[in-house]
Amino acid sequence: MSMKAGIDGGQVSDALQRVLRSRTFARSERLRSFLKFIVEMEQLGLSHQLKGYTIGIDVFSRSHGFDPGTDPLVRVQAGKLRKLLNQFYACEGRDDPLRIRIPLGGYVPVYDRVASQADISHERDLDLIETAFAEVKNAALTDDKASLPRLFIRRPDGDDLIASIFVNATRLWSARLWAVCIAGPNEKPGFEGGAPHPLHFELKAHSLGTTLKLGLRHLRSGSEVPISMSVFETDGDSLEIGALANGFAGANLTLPGSIYRFCHKNELSTGQMKCLDATYRYTLERTDATYISARRSQQQWAGLAQSSEIITEMTRLIALSSPLR
Repeated sequence: MSMKAGIDGGQVSDALQRVLRSRTFARSERLRSFLKFIVEMEQLGLSHQLKGYTIGIDVFSRSHGFDPGTDPLVRVQAGKLRKLLNQFYACEGRDDPLRIRIPLGGYVPVYDRVASQADISHERDLDLIETAFAEVKNAALTDDKASLPRLFIRRPDGDDLIASIFVNATRLWSARLWAVCIAGPNEKPGFEGGAPHPLHFELKAHSLGTTLKLGLRHLRSGSEVPISMSVFETDGDSLEIGALANGFAGANLTLPGSIYRFCHKNELSTGQMKCLDATYRYTLERTDATYISARRSQQQWAGLAQSSEIITEMTRLIALSSPLR
């Protein structure tokens, strides 16, 4: 089987189930079936049967006259599956201890162990934290340089309908964002050395009448993060509020957004964040200088060092710039 030493079938099964049950794959029944089929076949020792013809018939219900040489269905779906796996491991599955990968040129999955991160949660009230940048060493930035900002969204009061709609609409971005990860509703911020992780942020939304107010805070320092707009007037229509959430996500939760600007300004950006920033600048400017900067940045990562070209697909870049054991 195409497994590295020390990885047993139970671990592979757990990794598969985490992917199949994820929000990222929730709307992709066809890709879930595809992934489940090839992993289970590999685990049964039937890797030699994972050909375009077999997959076309058994997964996609093609007739026995199916010719993968003229019908690109399986190749196209495999490309989509690789892309969605990259997206899953870039955000929702970034802390998974085992990753499933489908190398180009075939359909046999391989499994990579990923360096685990300590998941330390404390029940203390975040509002009492007043630690300044200079008072706490950024151990997380050296021990976990392949890290992205994580946004925790505070639950609005139960009767605050406008804020609740805004929060729900913002959470819909979870599967579409790759520069910032949105924490799950029941997830608690992690702590490093008794203080919040330096890349953890909190969003608070509340309304008063028809006015929606937003606040974005850096948890370790307690500092407010400047955002493009923090006060909105709304008539309460859910679609209008959804549009406000879309605007907020685009302006604040992306590479040019306020969270990344805050991290760059306060020297919080990890190597992975700098790599994304350099690559994004190259995709915008397409100059020799930005090419060199992006190329040098990408070559610092083991998963990218052998690549002959710059990778500009961000979800793939994030997946490859995560340290493997």
